[in-house]
Amino acid sequence: MMRASSSSSVKSGFIAVAILWAAAGLTGGTARAQYQNPGSPSELEAPTPGTSPDRPRFAVDATLQMGETGRPTVRLDYRMSRSELLFERTPPAGYHAAYEVRVIFFRDKGGRQVTGDTYTRELRAQSYGETRQRGEDVADHLDFQVPPAKYRVEVTVTDLVAERASSTSVPIEVPSAPPGLVWFSDLTLGVADGPPAGSGARFTPNPSRRYGDNITGFAAAGEIFDRRTQAAGDSAYKIFYKVMSETGEQLLAADTTLARHEGKTSFLIRPRLVSIGPGTYRFTVALNVPPKPGSKEKTSTIRRDKDFEVDQSRATMGFASAQSVDVLRYVATQQEIDEIGKLQGEDARKAYWDAFWKRRDPTPETPENEARDAFYQRVQYANQHFATGGPGWKTDMGHIYIVYGRPDEVVRNPFNFDRPPEEIWYYYRDRRTFVFVDRDGFGRYEQVYTPSSP
Repeated sequence: MMRASSSSSVKSGFIAVAILWAAAGLTGGTARAQYQNPGSPSELEAPTPGTSPDRPRFAVDATLQMGETGRPTVRLDYRMSRSELLFERTPPAGYHAAYEVRVIFFRDKGGRQVTGDTYTRELRAQSYGETRQRGEDVADHLDFQVPPAKYRVEVTVTDLVAERASSTSVPIEVPSAPPGLVWFSDLTLGVADGPPAGSGARFTPNPSRRYGDNITGFAAAGEIFDRRTQAAGDSAYKIFYKVMSETGEQLLAADTTLARHEGKTSFLIRPRLVSIGPGTYRFTVALNVPPKPGSKEKTSTIRRDKDFEVDQSRATMGFASAQSVDVLRYVATQQEIDEIGKLQGEDARKAYWDAFWKRRDPTPETPENEARDAFYQRVQYANQHFATGGPGWKTDMGHIYIVYGRPDEVVRNPFNFDRPPEEIWYYYRDRRTFVFVDRDGFGRYEQVYTPSSP
């Protein structure tokens, strides 16, 4: 791979870009595809729906449940770290914070506002340490009953002390068909601790559906509503569940049996997710409902599924610990690269990985490590989009993407008649340009141009 080098003047960088454009434009029969790639390469990747990009950062998830009135109800679970809020000292002792949650339902078709509400919450702490305490997140939920339709739910959290706000939105659909005799709520993904079996487990929703070290506590909660008479229905439910990767690989498949309760049966599924690497996954739960006695109808199946993300963490390092450390070479100093080369064994790699990212944590007082999370989001993206017979992070395109992030602009020349297909990546803020060519026509793009920079 050709290393990025810096030129002695800004002018030479612009000349190099101009030459590239001229070369692309003078070639007869060249078809060019150009598109804008929003976002600065120095910023974090675009947040997923339900995760706010600015402080106070929070996550929200929407699920369809059965309300107390027997009508479908939209439940909004939200969660944020206490460190996202500004606590002010309140004489004679203690600290105080307050935030406002504003929820607005917009119809997906037409964008008309249907309903909404505003809620205010207050928090108090006896000491400053309590305001930054890890693990003491702010978590709550709100319930809404809305007419059947597809919605975009906009949620805004305002720190009333710091006077700053952040927003995000999530989709939800309330079906027009009435619930059947047997109805399955949406899945709520979260984390459970306590005994693996029995009723002593404590379940905490995870609205972001992102997991790191807590993947070992992954759990899914839901409810089955059954209006059949006890005589007509089974005395137990058999639930099937599985975990699939985004490539369609089945990582886990199992089933569990639940004792049926009159009216409503709650359940908590705790699959044992081991040897699972960073990536996007789907958790699916299915329930077979037999027909009425004497009916000619066939057994019907009710399915519910939910996507979730697994980030790079100590818990996932066992999946590919060597890769987790080797990829650090892209952002490590020469001394650190030398140290990485001497590591022996998984324990040594995990200890080094912890220390490496602790030195780079921009907000060590918070549970999050934004630098680490952004880096491994890029690694994950590279593996998903640039893999050609090997890990995407090892390719030239993967290397550049991990180091510099998303390009500000990409120009594609896929139909050159006198030279291989090429892609040109422009990073305007860094004044860098990278050119990749597909020499053999199989999508294995290699870097061929050393960029300029001031």
